[in-house]
Amino acid sequence: MNHLRQETILSEAGAACWVIRGAFAHETFDDWHAHIPWQHNTITIYGKKHLEPRLTAWMGPAYAYSRIRWPERELTPLTAGMRDAVQGFCASSPIFNACLFNLYRSGMDSMGWHRDNEPEIDPACIASVSFGATRDFAVRHRHSNKKWMVSLGHGDLLVMEDMQCDFDHALPKRLRVKEPRINLTFRALRG
Repeated sequence: MNHLRQETILSEAGAACWVIRGAFAHETFDDWHAHIPWQHNTITIYGKKHLEPRLTAWMGPAYAYSRIRWPERELTPLTAGMRDAVQGFCASSPIFNACLFNLYRSGMDSMGWHRDNEPEIDPACIASVSFGATRDFAVRHRHSNKKWMVSLGHGDLLVMEDMQCDFDHALPKRLRVKEPRINLTFRALRG
């Protein structure tokens, strides 16, 4: 790990977003794809029901967002091992006890602007690992609308520290991307 470098995306008013390129490049997309119990959920946005533009799965304490309710599900040994490895890069963060998995089947799948600001999520640190296709990750300040964009490749670790109050983030559509991408997002849920 000594040869890996931290790349700062933003550092403003106590909030930070940074990447460690290739931190988990030794992992394979196929192993994670086969390991995760994918679902295609319906979400409610502004009172209308839509299929999520991606497949998802959950491991951790019971959790809900956009009227999707995930029952408690223990982290598998593989996921717990990845959590521990990610936690090693985020030494001062709370202990991650949950993982949201996203499968973007192509560049047509996406995630709109949002914050991970449900009251049960500890906002101090959220960390994610990407496998498969390179995709752009966008961040914007909620008040100034200043934007940042970073491309995340296979094995990259992205960390957001104290960003969920003042910053939104998104994974925009990219029509030229034909390959799939998996993202594992580790969080600390409060009891």
